[in-house]
Amino acid sequence: MKIGIIGVGSLTLELASRAAQAGYEVIINNPRGNNPVREVIEKMESNVQLGSLENAASAEIILFFVPKDDLKTVIKNLPDMTGKIIIQAGSLIFNPQYTDNTPTHKNTTLMLAGAHVVKLFNPIKLEINSSYPQHRNIEKIFFTSDHAHSSHHTKIFLKKLNFLPINLSTESKLKNMRISLKLGSNPVISKTIESVPKFNIIPATDLNLINSIKIYP
Repeated sequence: MKIGIIGVGSLTLELASRAAQAGYEVIINNPRGNNPVREVIEKMESNVQLGSLENAASAEIILFFVPKDDLKTVIKNLPDMTGKIIIQAGSLIFNPQYTDNTPTHKNTTLMLAGAHVVKLFNPIKLEINSSYPQHRNIEKIFFTSDHAHSSHHTKIFLKKLNFLPINLSTESKLKNMRISLKLGSNPVISKTIESVPKFNIIPATDLNLINSIKIYP
């Protein structure tokens, strides 16, 4: 299976190394030019190579790390990406409960409307380690995706890279369901919510509102 990487950063290089160790063929394209990263890529596994934007985009799964200033130009030069799984890398995460979309992710999703864009969050501590996977602890890595097919394949891919992948979209839905059950069984909270005319239901995506409600036994 071929993995394409468009854009070079600490996370995409780490993912490239892990993917190569797991047996994937990895094609990397740096939209700002391959020469600045050629020396780094040549020191990696033999199944990691530099390639054109078209070659990287032809892979089954594409890791995407492009600054917002280059986003429009890069996407304009891509072939048809309909149905492709595009894992957008690079967003830091400090609290898994708060996953508001960044402008770059929103723009990527809009400009690649036919593709399935998965948002991948960069673990805080991440170091390239040549001893993978024998001497590396499994690390949690978070992503968001509401598309079942892309979520499934993203999770399988990340597991093969020795990560413990967690879909925050699923976690958020489960949390909201648990909170809804608690609210429904608590007459004090239910009465309070009913007395506020502008809230008929609590939106599933409004984590700030949900987290502000204190539920008393």
